[in-house]
Amino acid sequence: MRKEVIYLAGKEFKDILREKVYILAFLLQLFIVIGIVLIGTSYAYIQTYVDDPNSQGTFFVYSEVEGFPNYLNDESIKSVALENPEFSGALPRNIDGVIWAQGDNSVRVLLKNPLNFENLSEPIKRAYLKAKLKGELPDEVLNPMIIDIYPKNYTYNLADLFFVEIMQTLLIPLILLLPIFLSMNILSDSIVGEKERKTFEILLASPLKRIEIILGKILPTFAISIVQIVIWILVLSARGISIFNIPLLLVFLSIIMLLLFSISIVFSNISSNITESNLFLTLFMMVVTLIMFVPIPLENPILKEALSYSPIIPLIKIASNPSIDLLEIGKYMAIYLGLALVSLLIALKGIAKDENIRL
Repeated sequence: MRKEVIYLAGKEFKDILREKVYILAFLLQLFIVIGIVLIGTSYAYIQTYVDDPNSQGTFFVYSEVEGFPNYLNDESIKSVALENPEFSGALPRNIDGVIWAQGDNSVRVLLKNPLNFENLSEPIKRAYLKAKLKGELPDEVLNPMIIDIYPKNYTYNLADLFFVEIMQTLLIPLILLLPIFLSMNILSDSIVGEKERKTFEILLASPLKRIEIILGKILPTFAISIVQIVIWILVLSARGISIFNIPLLLVFLSIIMLLLFSISIVFSNISSNITESNLFLTLFMMVVTLIMFVPIPLENPILKEALSYSPIIPLIKIASNPSIDLLEIGKYMAIYLGLALVSLLIALKGIAKDENIRL
């Protein structure tokens, strides 16, 4: 990357930090996130009076023994693969516990209801032994295995289970997309502001290529958005909400950023002032939010299929599942990366047209 691009990005970053309105925007996000968490908590407590999570027979399973989850399924114990043996936070409402199958003839079990231990211990033992013995279960086992409940004093709050569910299925995507939506305004204001100050044509006359100008504008807002997303992930983790697959989540959100930031530049190209640009962005984000977060009953199968590719779906799948289908997520990534590149190309063509600069 040319040093001129880095210099432009550094200048844009300093300009953003000097603007008090953007600092206030971050504080506004903080209040919105706190409000979302409080709404989730309130909804959870209300739900405890109208619903009760019955046992689903589904467990997170971390196994060092090949085939163990399959044999659990044979014992009518459904499993969801846990890639990392470390698990913290409240269990989702449809998950009854965690099973860790060690390679040293021992199994640890974390249960929401410890009273179920007696009913589960024998099926788990059978599944473990079959996995170790490649499907055969002898009448006598020379090396007996150890199965224990862990931790001994695990308890859960019913409201926490509802809170985890509502956060993972609706509010977490909103929290993670919030920095991107607000950064679109920052990026648009940067471009349209230069057009109003008559300095954008000077930038276009510089040795920088059009793509380098866009990179110099996007990189600061991209970095700010990533930092904010990481902060919100830490805040949610502190509240007991487990966010899984964080590296993959950041990659997918980066693709969404490229798409939305490119669209923001397109709006900046056709706007003559900041007010006009903000109006375009506000209307765009209202439509996007409606499509993403409001359930719309549709009879048309084509429209239903189109809405099934909403970015909310992969966001939920990545953030709330310890085990994911990489091919399925890769499909979503490919689609949105293609849309982002098309939008970037449109932005490049628009930014090069002299008629978009109001002298």
